[in-house]
Amino acid sequence: MPRLSQNRRTANRAAIVDAARRCFARNGYHQTSMPQIAAEAGISTGAPYRYFSGKEDLVVEVAQLAFESVFTPIMRLVEESDEITVGDLVGRAAQALTPPTGAGAAEQAELLRCGVDAWGELLRNDHLRAHAIEGLDRTVEHLAQALRRGQANGSVPDDLDPGNTARIIVAFVHGLMLQRAAFGLTDVESLVREARTLTGQSGQRRGDRAGVEE
Repeated sequence: MPRLSQNRRTANRAAIVDAARRCFARNGYHQTSMPQIAAEAGISTGAPYRYFSGKEDLVVEVAQLAFESVFTPIMRLVEESDEITVGDLVGRAAQALTPPTGAGAAEQAELLRCGVDAWGELLRNDHLRAHAIEGLDRTVEHLAQALRRGQANGSVPDDLDPGNTARIIVAFVHGLMLQRAAFGLTDVESLVREARTLTGQSGQRRGDRAGVEE
């Protein structure tokens, strides 16, 4: 049997992950079997085991993709700006969770369902929980570092604790994920406008606010 090229192996692995995402979103993690994933991918029953040790590995992979789909745009903003505001971060979260149109809509909806389903698994699966804690801690620290830079540059109030504020932003994102996936929220932008008002972080820099107050 000829060996598969690296490109072919990469494509096969991606097809298995895509199939797992669709199955998990449709039936949940516990109600999905490896043979069902193989059938969804159109491959032999044993083929997924060439790439993953079992269903738990696929659960971790899909859950990670679900949260990356939301947090990657936020992290990109963090990397691009040293004068970030809380309002900037809230706004980018909204963009990441605004329902897309076209081909990406179904995939985003599936990923969000998988992300919400993963939270329930964290209570019972130590392996998945360890991955989740690692990802959460990394995200919180990146956001906290960005907020510290914002404080140094005057775009974030000095009296905000960067670590706690970072966790509140993550909680806001998680809440939007749940409302999108479980409750059908579509008007994310209006919530973000109110959140910016509540935080007092409409995007103005400290110097701009001082000018207005004077």
